[in-house]
Amino acid sequence: MPDATPQPAREYRPCGRVLLIDGQDRVLMLLVQMPEDEEPRLWITPGAIIPPGESFEQAALRELWEETGIEGVALGPLVWTRRHEFRWGERLIDSDERIFLARVPGVDVEVAPRALEPIEVEELRGHRWWSVPELIAARDQIFAPSRLAELLPPLLAGELPQAPPDVGP
Repeated sequence: MPDATPQPAREYRPCGRVLLIDGQDRVLMLLVQMPEDEEPRLWITPGAIIPPGESFEQAALRELWEETGIEGVALGPLVWTRRHEFRWGERLIDSDERIFLARVPGVDVEVAPRALEPIEVEELRGHRWWSVPELIAARDQIFAPSRLAELLPPLLAGELPQAPPDVGP
């Protein structure tokens, strides 16, 4: 007998994100987790949903400041897109992401959220600057995009894509 449980409506969610690289070629990732869940914990790039009237680029920079306190960053090129569906609590999210490359000089860049939404306060568990070897070694961690350790080295070498590929889940 088929499951008659009603499914949540799919929520389209356009997002601007920043792949932020420091002076040691480490990428900044934020650790998020549903408050009521012990697992999975997920490492994501700074960024979030685009409100009406805002571009992907504007949202990426605004969210970078809100989630990290980092400002004055020159947003680089659009390097990846990411379209995927996932469940977050009781919601079914259809995420349409644009991921922009940006760099910060130095290695001791302070990360201090400035304007988190109440739900973000509950979900954000921390941050970390990750090197490629650390990403490769972190087999017990979940990253978004999932192939981050494979996708990052060409960008760090200055090999920017002609057209931004969809980097999957």
